[in-house]
This record gives sequence, C-alpha cells and structure tokens, in this order.
Amino acid sequence: MKKVAKYLLLVFLVYSCQSRPSQWNGPVLGQPRNHLTVAELVEGETQPLIDMSYFAKPNWGTQATTPFSGTLLLQDTELSFPKEKDYYPGENIFPKLELDFISHRGELIPLLKERISTRHQSKSYWDVVVGTGKVWHEKEDGAWSRASFPLTLTDRWVGQARNCVATFVYKTDAVSNVCLQCSQETADIDDKQLGNISGLLPATYQAKQFADADQIVEQQDLEEARRLPTRPLREIDANKEVAGYFDKMIHTNAPTSLGAVWMNGKLYVHPPKTRHGLYPYPDNMRHGLYSVTKSMAGALALMYLEERYKGSVFEAKITDYVPALADHKGWQGVNFSQTLNMVTGNVGGESPDLLFSTLVSAESAEEAINRIARLGDAPEAPGEKFNYASTNLFVLSYALQQYVEEKEGKNVHYWDLVREHVLVPIGAGHFTLLHTIETDEAQAIPILAYGALPTIDEAAKIALLFANEGSYEGHQILNRERVKEAFGESKWKGYSTGNDYRGSNYQHSFWSKEIDTRKCKTKATYMLGFGENYVVFLPSKVIIFRFLDEHDLDIDELIKRVENLKSSCREE
Repeated sequence: MKKVAKYLLLVFLVYSCQSRPSQWNGPVLGQPRNHLTVAELVEGETQPLIDMSYFAKPNWGTQATTPFSGTLLLQDTELSFPKEKDYYPGENIFPKLELDFISHRGELIPLLKERISTRHQSKSYWDVVVGTGKVWHEKEDGAWSRASFPLTLTDRWVGQARNCVATFVYKTDAVSNVCLQCSQETADIDDKQLGNISGLLPATYQAKQFADADQIVEQQDLEEARRLPTRPLREIDANKEVAGYFDKMIHTNAPTSLGAVWMNGKLYVHPPKTRHGLYPYPDNMRHGLYSVTKSMAGALALMYLEERYKGSVFEAKITDYVPALADHKGWQGVNFSQTLNMVTGNVGGESPDLLFSTLVSAESAEEAINRIARLGDAPEAPGEKFNYASTNLFVLSYALQQYVEEKEGKNVHYWDLVREHVLVPIGAGHFTLLHTIETDEAQAIPILAYGALPTIDEAAKIALLFANEGSYEGHQILNRERVKEAFGESKWKGYSTGNDYRGSNYQHSFWSKEIDTRKCKTKATYMLGFGENYVVFLPSKVIIFRFLDEHDLDIDELIKRVENLKSSCREE
C-alpha cells in the first residue's frame, strides 16, 4: 500500500517525456455495426480500441425490448493497459462489483451514484463511480436488448479520474460479457499515467424488482430537471476562437477533457473529446481536479460553517482542535483562516518526499496529523508569508471535524453537513471527494487538499454559488463577507504570493492576477489544480472551466479569447 502511495507522489513532479497517443481517425459506428456485435459480446471476443460512438445509442436505435431491473455482477478481471512502467498493485485489475440498475424511458439508472469503495472485496487499485446510461434495441440484435453506461475509475490516494464507458447486451434473465473502454482521463502525465484501458468483463445478472423503484425514477427526473441549461459552445463562439484553444495539441490529441463557458445564464460546453472520439455521456463525465479541491471543497466548507456558526470559525485556533499540534511551537496562534490562506508560518510545501511522508502514504487521519506534527516551525510568524502547502488543508479538515463535533456532538461529520445544507440544495448532491483511508470507513474525513471528482454540472453549480456571493435562491448558504474577500471585493485583499508563477495574489484558497486583454487590464480570480485544471471568474460574470492534465499554466490567451465574446472592460 505504501509503495503504491509513494509512486503516486510523482503527481507533483515536473513534466517528463512519455509516449504520446496519436490523432484518432478511426471509423465511427455504421449500420450494421461491425464491432461489439451480440456474438462478440456473448462469446467474449476481444475488442480493439474503437471509436466511442460504438458505445452510444445510435440514431437508429429503438426502444429496448426488455426492461432492465436487477444486479450486474462483475469479478476481478485483468485489463489491457499498455504502460511504459510497472503497474501499481492492482492497477491492471477491474474490481469485483455488484451494480444495481433499473431502466426507465430509455435510461439505465444506477441505484448508487456515489463513489464505490472496492478495497475490502477486491485486489484492484480502483474505486468506481457509475453514472446514468442508456438501454435500446438494434434490429440486428434479435431478442437481445443493448445497454451502456458511463463509469469512472479513480484511485484511493490522489484522485485521478479515468473516464470509461461500459456496454453489454441482455435478455430477461441473461447478460453478455461487458466491454469496457477508457480513452480519456485527468491523471498524472509526469508519472506516465496517461493511456488507454480496455477489457472484456465476465458478468452475471440477477433480475429483481426494487421496492423503491418509483422513488429512484422520481429522483432521477428531479436531478435531470435541475441540471444547468447547456448549449453548444459554437453558439457563442462562431469563429471557434475558444474552441480552438480547447482543441489545441499539447502532448496528446485530446489534452482538454472538458472546456466550457458560463455566460448569460447558460453553460456553453465544447464537445468533450477522448483519444477515440467524443465521450458519449458528457453530463456524467467526472474530472480529477487535484488542488482545485482546496477552493471547491475547502473554502466551501469553511465559508458554510462560518455562516452556520455566525462568524466564529475563521478566527478559531487550530491548536484548540488538533491535539497533536497543541504543543507545536509553530502552530501557536494560527487560526483557521490563516491555514486556508497558506500563511501558517510552518514548514510545508509540495515536494514529493514531504507529501509522501505526511499525507499520501498515511493510512488514517490520525497517522497523517501526527506526521504533520513532526514538521518544523518556519521563521515567519502566522500571517506573515505565503507558503503553499497541501498539508495545511488537511490540518484544516482535521480541525473542522473536531470543531463540528464540539458544536453538534460526537460522530457528526462536517462534510455531511456540507452535503446536506450546501450541495444537495444547489443540486450537486453526488459531488465526490477523496477521504482518508480508515479501517472504519465511516470515520474517514476529506483530505481537502486534493481529490475532488465533479461533473461539469456540479463544478458549475459550486462556482455559481461563489459567484453569487454564497447565496442560492434567496438563501445565504455561505458567509457573504468571506466570499467577497475571496474575490477581492472588500477592504481585505488577501496575501501576495511574491509573484508566484501560478498567480500574484491568494485569498481564501483562490488565486488571482491581472490580465491585459488588449482592451483593458482586468482581474481574473480562479481555482487552480495540478494538470492544469482551472475554474476562472471574470468581472463580466463569465466563468471559464478548463479541465486538463497536460500542464498549460498560461491561460492568458484563453481569457483574452473569452473576453472577445463578452468584455469585462468598462465602455468609455
């Protein structure tokens, strides 16, 4: 386990050479299909890497002749995953799973949409998140109906996301093998983690009726109705300036997993490309955003609790809630706000050795916090100097858990409060976040420094909550003053980063810098994570989303192109 974690720490290293998947020009699905036929799926014939259109419902597909209601059972299965380096233990194994689905109006609805932990029943390296798919019938399939669904593979240590699609054919009491293909990811290019995964998974089917089927369908309908309105990016980007940026080659032919622009009350989405065509389930595509988590989850939690407890949380002292740091010289006087803002005055950073020895290899929250307690005191006093360190966010997570238990009672989890009172109300209840590894998983707490796995809808809803000063439908969910501080809209302007290459200012986990748009200088405030994943807020009220894993820190050109669509500059 610790060997796995140590290798994973290469997520923070500098780019190194690797093989680069070439441009995909393979054929798309035609009628009749020549891949993933009934015979091939039933007999278990190995499939080549093919265009993702083969996994999607075609325009000639008709209503499924048989509804699906029951459990799809999958066993540990070896995958095809060509790599330049050795596998981490279980990295080439698809995990043993029992997946419950029902079909309704052509949709294949999973009963569980949260992250599925597999470590207690499988030798696999992967946990799984399943999304809503489709069921249909094709004329050539005879008595068989056909199904496919989106599936994300994610590790338990850092939070990469591999976007896969699975497909199979089925009858009333039988299923074929399940064909899986993963052709896109947000993972670590430095660790040579980019690559295609495929496999045929032996499957069995237990047909059953679920007592709560009506409620499941009702909830599915509600979730779909609450999705943000989306439109093709081309509607506002006729000259393809922004699309051209998202499509540019970096190291592979599909570097950007997803690009989108929120403008004028709509989310304009560029078609999400994989190395084998368009991803067929863009609404369910999950993205490993690494340090974007610090803002999307860390600031979100702290600002919610600041509102819940009437302004008492930001100034609370870390040593009052983290016993392991109570006698640590460097943590004396450090408050929750300084911890979020990376000005604790303690030793910390992003070096592989430090992160491995503190967070990634720790096998419990207590082990991680005790390791952090062994780090030294920096020369600066709390609040004096910006020093970016993921360990700070875990200290904050640990402290928030103790703070909430003091307020609410033993075993009340702060992230459960955030989910119930923030995420569910805004329609992002399935937002997935990496937690600590614990013997009792019920005691796990968020790492908070990395590990967010949102869909674009969830990411946009959280971003809009910040953009609307923490208010949703007339209810103040996040503390308004703290949100304004994060965007530099108060007397407090945050901390200078000393001209850090990532941005010039840092306020409550949000970076900022000035951009010369050729028309004027404007301020961009943004979430930023390894890869480089960005959520950018502009004064025009436009929000840009760029999810990437191929290292492009210079987003000035993207911002300039978006500014051409809607300017932040005041008209003279």
